[in-house]
Amino acid sequence: MAKEPELLNGVPAFTVTQFAVTLKGALKQMFAGGVWIEGEIEGMKSQPHSTGHYFSLIDGEGKDKAKLDVKLFANSGDLKRVTAKLATHGLALQNGMRVRFYCEIDFYIVRGELSLIIKDVDTQFTIGAIAAKREELIRKLVAKGVDKINKRLEVPLVPLRLGIISSSQAAGYIDAIKQLEESGIGFHITLCDVNVQGEAAASQIVAAIQTFSRRSDIDIVMIMRGGGSKGDLAAFDDESMALAISRCKHPVFTGIGHEIDFSIADEVAHRAFKTPTACAAGVAEVVNEFVHSTEEAWSQIAATASELLQSAEHELVRSLDRIRRR
Repeated sequence: MAKEPELLNGVPAFTVTQFAVTLKGALKQMFAGGVWIEGEIEGMKSQPHSTGHYFSLIDGEGKDKAKLDVKLFANSGDLKRVTAKLATHGLALQNGMRVRFYCEIDFYIVRGELSLIIKDVDTQFTIGAIAAKREELIRKLVAKGVDKINKRLEVPLVPLRLGIISSSQAAGYIDAIKQLEESGIGFHITLCDVNVQGEAAASQIVAAIQTFSRRSDIDIVMIMRGGGSKGDLAAFDDESMALAISRCKHPVFTGIGHEIDFSIADEVAHRAFKTPTACAAGVAEVVNEFVHSTEEAWSQIAATASELLQSAEHELVRSLDRIRRR
């Protein structure tokens, strides 16, 4: 049984051990059923340590910022359980994600360290937080008119020089290239090979957009990525990407995800297609429309010329008849 602290002028006087043991007991008693803690993930490595993930949850900004260190252990099965639970909703733990974790509290006496050990995650909270953040960003971009800037650019009559931003290994890109080749049109394709998911994806795509924007030998910029989970497509809801698209000097066509997916990149692009294949078909259609209109114009010119020639022929015959009669 722990020794009771002495009183000094009516105030408890502890040894370090006494205070650490008392604090640990008080925390266990106060949070006997655990605690849910909400915050934003910060400082998480892309790959967990052999024993699990060690990162922080933060709240607020600047001088009002609060921070708590948390642990998600692998050997207890907590890491596998939490990641699997998120994966069923197409989500993965990453920096900047707003989460609500169920934690057990422990105080490690040897180090004087408060430990928040993650045992579970509220996936519905995270889904709601992501959706709310996305809607807030859309409202902000629409209010500033960012969604209309790229749409005002004119698509060239014959856009044959395509700047494609995609992963060269992605099935969506391969399908799109096949669609362009089968169109029979002589496109000139410049690929900027980037990551299309993960933490590096947004910054790489933004850099690619800026590179193509500076080039004068590009008619259309195409951003393409095949289907995936909500987490896989999260990069295309990035504000910096939306701003880069709006500032691009060339029309931007997007083909991102499946039929049901619609990203913020789609919102601000010149034209948005449901899939990479549909995006490629859309570009081919622009060229085919020009070819068709040209063929129609030539047909009309040929028909008009034929009519004029026939009329002149008839007039010549009538003139010759008049000459003979005279």
